[in-house]
Amino acid sequence: MINKKNTGSYYTPSYLAEFISKRVLSHFENRTRMSILEPSVGDGAFILELEKENDIKINLTALDINEVELKTASKKWSKKTASFIKTDFLEFSSTKQYSAIIGNPPYVKKNILTSKQIALSKEIHLSEELTEASVKNIWATFLVKANTLLVKNGVLAFVLPSELLQVKFAEEVREYLKKQFERIEIFTFNDLMFECKGQDTIVLFAYKKSDNKGEFFANITSRESLERNSFILRNNQLLVSSKVKWTHHFLTSDELTFIDNLKKELKTVNDYSDSKPGIVTAANKFFIIDKETENKYGLSKYTKPIIQKGLFVNGSVVFNDEDIRELEENNRPTRLLQLNDNDKISKKLRDYLKIGELEEIPDRYKCRIRNNWYVIPNISKRPDAFFFKRSHLYPKLLKNNSDAFVTDSAYKVAIKNGFDLNSFIYSFYNTLTLLLSELDGRYYGGGVLELIPSEFKKLPIPYVEINQIQFEKFTTDFANKSNIEQILNQNDFNILNSTLGINNENLQKLTIIRNKLKKKRLRE
Repeated sequence: MINKKNTGSYYTPSYLAEFISKRVLSHFENRTRMSILEPSVGDGAFILELEKENDIKINLTALDINEVELKTASKKWSKKTASFIKTDFLEFSSTKQYSAIIGNPPYVKKNILTSKQIALSKEIHLSEELTEASVKNIWATFLVKANTLLVKNGVLAFVLPSELLQVKFAEEVREYLKKQFERIEIFTFNDLMFECKGQDTIVLFAYKKSDNKGEFFANITSRESLERNSFILRNNQLLVSSKVKWTHHFLTSDELTFIDNLKKELKTVNDYSDSKPGIVTAANKFFIIDKETENKYGLSKYTKPIIQKGLFVNGSVVFNDEDIRELEENNRPTRLLQLNDNDKISKKLRDYLKIGELEEIPDRYKCRIRNNWYVIPNISKRPDAFFFKRSHLYPKLLKNNSDAFVTDSAYKVAIKNGFDLNSFIYSFYNTLTLLLSELDGRYYGGGVLELIPSEFKKLPIPYVEINQIQFEKFTTDFANKSNIEQILNQNDFNILNSTLGINNENLQKLTIIRNKLKKKRLRE
């Protein structure tokens, strides 16, 4: 989809607008007339499709906050039965209710909304007995408000981000939808079938009344399967009734039950360790510098080594000082500028701080609330280990044998008394835990897997004790691996058989499930 970041617009390709429009209209095929609202008309892709309908007389109401786009869209409607209104849907007021509400609402995070939009969103959510916590993105408010404007047997059809299926705040919205609609259909996609490759998108159909009630899912493998209607909608009641994210609707009830029974037998990351986010600089590009910049401005006495992102630790399970030196040789930024309130500011340091001032870094919220904008709080001590919250092929938990700190791209990990850090890290790398990372985390366009702090802390670990020699062998094997599957093949039986009594047949079953989850995320 074409993306206009300032308005959160992701414009709908014509074939998807055609599929959605036809599916909605087919629900009303016995009608001679109906009313349709499009709350954010954008480039008019849906209007162009609805205008083709000749059997049903459509009374159309089309809204958009952008007057230019509204006028462009209005030219695609040749009939008389339409109203094109320039307004923000959050402010739209109508006593009329609609047969169908259709469209692609904007995706705008709360922190980019105006104070008026935030207040309106809160009012809309609270009026539907939803908490303020559900006000995180404007698409959710569009969804809630649209429901209130439907007739008692109406239909809602929206293009939405996959956040609806997996993020924490959307869990409340999903429960709301289940209460408000007798039938829900979710279409997910094997490919990012839109021009905007960074946004993983789904299609939601919600029916106020239905003879075939429940929540139904279909995964679309290609554009052609949509155009030919060659898909099967399947009900997954166990998924919907559990806390499993709806992105995993393709797992069977047997698979979900199998996984859940294993989880119940295990303690979690939080039982074995303490974890908290790494250092928040508020401006990594300014506060994390390379050696050249450090030398140019004479900053060495103010800096400490730091790992900026997980990309810099590929392939290892232990990070040491040699790894830092290698990053430095490759001109990576590895030096954290750590200043204190009582530091004397040298001329060269002042010159460097002026660069930050010219870039308006002191005006950023997290810098603005500090005593001195350039003094980063809560640096504390270097971590014993770190877990990078975002990953690609597999999650990364590393032992820290260096003096390096880490940014909030990772969680700092400290082992609790009574447990061994080497054993904890070794135990993490098994098929079940990596499977559960896929299941409990969330993913984004491009296949990035993310675990927020609560998801990492609740991650089950089948903990086994190993000695130093075993850990050193594990470290060597990990560094020399061709892929993570080699490590899982070595570790799985020792870890999962000794802790859960899992046999080879069940190990194979876990591998199949993990591969299904991973392939869906990576769109293989």
